[in-house]
Amino acid sequence: LLSIIAVTQNDKDQALELATQAVAVSMQRSGTAYLALSYAQQAHFDIDAALESVQKALTLDAENALIWARLAELRMSAGDLDRALDAAQHAVTINSAVAKTHTVLGFAHLLQINTQFARTSFIQAIAFDQTDPMPRLGLGIALIRQGELEAGRVELEIAASLDPANSLIRSYLGKAYFEEKRYPLASTQFDLAKERDPKDPTPWLYDAIQKQTQNRPIEALQDIQKS
Repeated sequence: LLSIIAVTQNDKDQALELATQAVAVSMQRSGTAYLALSYAQQAHFDIDAALESVQKALTLDAENALIWARLAELRMSAGDLDRALDAAQHAVTINSAVAKTHTVLGFAHLLQINTQFARTSFIQAIAFDQTDPMPRLGLGIALIRQGELEAGRVELEIAASLDPANSLIRSYLGKAYFEEKRYPLASTQFDLAKERDPKDPTPWLYDAIQKQTQNRPIEALQDIQKS
């Protein structure tokens, strides 16, 4: 638990140290400890090591839906989309009453361009946990891809209200405002996203697209290069 808290506070080294200690204390017999270790390893951009940790977690607790959902997340990060979808579907099969499993399944469908299936999964996730911003983000993206721009933007606004510090949500909300040609609001969201995560390339990319549209090619080029 302390390791996960450290991850959310962006204290990556402390997170890795704590998770490693958890694995050692458990005598390498705790699926939960390996699950925490996977988050710390991902925070260090070591996806291969994180995948290995999740695989070890599954050997210890093969019926844990959250571990299967985590496996799906990491497979998506690695671009293994078909196997990610399989893992996400298995997570829901094991426990369909957990919002996390439906959220991960929604993103797995979204990456497969199965927008309607993604939309259904995100709605189910929201029904189980209305305080989680991630299914709101996913639902917003799915709605916009289906041509429902206003409805999608509303979901993104809700997601931003639930997690104001999330750079990615701010970036997508800014993009939605841009699509509505509400350029000052879009710029504000992009600036907030850049402040909240200076290493996230997404807001720089979307801001560049907006600036190019506004005939500001030099600034757009600088933002693309930064991204």
